[in-house]
Order: sequence, then C-alpha cells, then structure tokens
Amino acid sequence: MRSHIHELWEDLELSPQYPEPGLDRVMDRVMDQIKAEEPELPASQTRRRRPMHKKKLLLSLAAALVVLTGSAVAVGNHLGLLDVFFKGDTSGLEPYVQTELGSAENEDFRFTVDSAYYDGMNVYATVTIEGLNEEAVDDLMHSRSDGEFHREMWGDEMAEHLMETGGTGPDTIMCNQREVVETAGVYNGGSMGANQISSTQTARCLKVDVGFREWMGAMDTPLELWVGFMGREYSVEIPLDTVVGSAHLEPNQEFLFNPLTDQRAILTEVTLTPTQLYYEIQTVGEMKTDTGWDVMDGRFVLKMKDGSLITSSQLHGLPSGGKNGWDDGEFAYGVEFHKVRFSDVSEVEAIIFGDTEFPLDGSEPTLADESQRFYPFYVPRYDENGPWCTDVEALCRGLGAEYIWDEDTQTATATYRDVTIQMTVGSSQVLVNGKPVELTGSIWDEELQDWIDDVPLPIAREDGMLLAPTYLFYNWSAIGDTWDVSISYLHVDGQVNQDPDRLVVLP
Repeated sequence: MRSHIHELWEDLELSPQYPEPGLDRVMDRVMDQIKAEEPELPASQTRRRRPMHKKKLLLSLAAALVVLTGSAVAVGNHLGLLDVFFKGDTSGLEPYVQTELGSAENEDFRFTVDSAYYDGMNVYATVTIEGLNEEAVDDLMHSRSDGEFHREMWGDEMAEHLMETGGTGPDTIMCNQREVVETAGVYNGGSMGANQISSTQTARCLKVDVGFREWMGAMDTPLELWVGFMGREYSVEIPLDTVVGSAHLEPNQEFLFNPLTDQRAILTEVTLTPTQLYYEIQTVGEMKTDTGWDVMDGRFVLKMKDGSLITSSQLHGLPSGGKNGWDDGEFAYGVEFHKVRFSDVSEVEAIIFGDTEFPLDGSEPTLADESQRFYPFYVPRYDENGPWCTDVEALCRGLGAEYIWDEDTQTATATYRDVTIQMTVGSSQVLVNGKPVELTGSIWDEELQDWIDDVPLPIAREDGMLLAPTYLFYNWSAIGDTWDVSISYLHVDGQVNQDPDRLVVLP
C-alpha cells in the first residue's frame, strides 16, 4: 500500500531522500490532518491544486522531517526561498527560482547554494554551510573559524562576539558584486546581507540578499557566493541571465514629486517587477530641504487593471540602492517589495507618482485622480516613555477610515481596508477583525536607564483624544499588517533631526 509520503514526493516533484524509519507513519498523520481541514471542492476543481496547496504540502513534509531528524534545511531551501524573503502568495514567482546551483567543499566544510531568485536589481538566495566531521561541526556551531576570519578586518570585539554567540558577521558570506557591476559598465557598488534562518545538528542555513544600486537586468557575468573563512576557491555561481518579468518606461515627464514641499521633478526612467521598482528623476530646480523633504523617496501607487490600487506601503516597500544627486539634481530610488501582491507586470495598468499617472503601455501620462494619489499627512506624536502613540481619530480622518466612538463603553471602532479594530480605554487588548490582540512594548524604567520589555500598553484617552500605539496600524508590525500603512518620524528642514510633535503617515 502506498503511503502519503510517496504521494507527497510526486506532488512536489522530488525524489525520496529521507528513508528514516517512521517517516511514512508521521507523514500519514500530518497529511490526514491537512485533508480533514480542506474544504470539499466540486468535481470540476479537484484536478487542479489550489495555489497554496503545494506550499502547505511542503510545510507538512518539513514538519515531518523535523519530528524525525531535527532538520528542515534541505527541503526548506529547495522550495521555500520566496517565503523566506516575501509575504503574500509567491506561487506565481516559483518559475523564476533557480535550484540545484551546486556546492563546493574542502576536507572540513561544504558550502551549498540551495536556491536563488533575481529580480534585476536584487539577488535573493538561501545557502547552507555544513560541517563534514565532528571537529568542523563544533567549530561551525561556535563560529570559531568565522570569528577568527573577522578578527583582522573587524577587530577583536567582533571576533569574540561571534564566537560567544555563534552568530554571523558581515563577511560570513562574501560575493563578487563589484566585478559583476564593473563588467556591466557600472561603478556604484551595492549592498549585501546574510542572516541565519535555521540550523541542524551539523549545518547552518542562511538567507542572503545582494542588492545592486541601480537596475541591472539580465547579465552575462554570474554572481559568486562563498563562505569567508573557506575562501573564494570554494565559491558557487548564481547565473544572472534568469530574471523575473519587468516593464520599463522612459517618459521624461514632469510631475509633483513631493506634495509636502511642492518639489517638482521629471521622471526620466522607471522599471517595475513583482518584487522591485527602480526609477530616476531630475529635479526641477534644486531639491528643496523643507520639513518632510525625504518623505516621498521611493513612494508610488500601482493602478491595477482590475481597478484596485496598491500603494508602496501595502507592498512593504523598502528603499534601497539608488543615488543622491545633490550637485546635479539627478536622484534614483530602488524599492524592494517584501510583500508580493502580483506575479506578472501585465496585471499593472499604470504607476502613479505624486499627481501623475504613467501608463505601462507607454501612452501619454495624465493627471491622476485626486482620490488615487494617497498623499502623506501628519498626525500627533506621543512617546514620553515608550513606543510612539498617536490620536486614532486624527489617523482615521487622514486615511478616510471609518471611526465610531461609543461614549458609554469608552470603545472606538475603526475600519480601513476591510480590517476593523476595536479599542477600549484602559485595556491593552484590542480586537482585530474580532480576534483579540495584546498590545505590549518596551518602556523606560523610573530612572530612565534601562528598558523594561513586554509591558502592557493600554489604550488611553487624554484631552478627548484616543491614543494607541502606532504599530497597531502599520506594515512590518509584529502583530500583523492590519491596515498596511507606513507611520514614520518626520525629518525637519533638511536635517535628520526628528520633529518631536508630529509623525508622517503614508497610506
């Protein structure tokens, strides 16, 4: 009789690699539970998997392997790269994930690039470092070779810290980024980061993000990754000729770049992918440095063909790369999306920058409807002894969200983007679409010397204002995305000094 594990290997198009005793039995229990939770489908739909089905199967296999071997690294790296770096439904991007990229080893360690995804400006990869003997495993888990490798460049403090914590450093993983861009005729560098995501008894798995400072697209020169302490002779190549689909425009059209400062600019070029946007502008006159001068950096709205609008906040856009042309007025912005909202740029009708809509079919730009511009606005800032708080009613007013106050129960109900939050004065528990969420945070002790963590943060009412922690509403929040808006500090008058009384909100 065939067990569920054999069905799973076939569904994931993998060959059985883990014949540990009892795996079939554990997998049967996991799969039976999944099937019990799945809804009944009409006969016409039973032949095709739902988009999230393969992901659920993969996680089930990983769970079974953890039960029996303590290891989810190999499977998690093989198909889970997109879920490591992005939120949302990433299934449409799986064809662009490269796997079986190879490994290199010496007598003590093996370095494997498990999978990689390239969007024309960033390379996302998962890698595994394995110890091949008992001494090497102990070395790897305590970062001894890694710490010593960092000592010369980064000093004793860095080296000792790595060996004490078993952590990773800035040169744990290295690459030939400079060679790649210079071969392409670009000389402006980039960024790189590597962090551990999981480990087994003999190996460590890391996620690696290599960013270029401008749009590169497909390139002939591969990116090489290697473990610093192993040396470049043990590098593994990632081809950069496989790139997710993109759309490119060179409109040379003037638009309102920053409504807070009335700064105007000319959009000279823009490139969009499902996980990245890169654009260049030429300012009209000098870049103004009034309060809020940098608020609109990397900000835009996508107008979809189905009529919906997606803001950079909803994409969890994180500005990276680009250039600051204070001398010549030429600025560029790269924006990494950390939430996937579409898989093909053909789903996008236009990009709205400031007050202007730029159609992706290359037709003439037009003024955007005012309701589609999503301009930033200010809300009060309160942070005397802990996390930022703000006036909830003022936030709702700026967003156009529904706000209802019940004086009898001292409860406010606010709804935006189909998410309803109920907040009661004096309670640190709120309801998000009916689900209870506890608000906690770090506050200063009485002497203002140390932080006290995980302190309840009750909803307050002062001078007629309902005050709540801002993290309840914004993207990147630990409690979930809720309203998916950005709430940030406000830089004043061309400086990096923060306005102590106001925050800026980007819908």
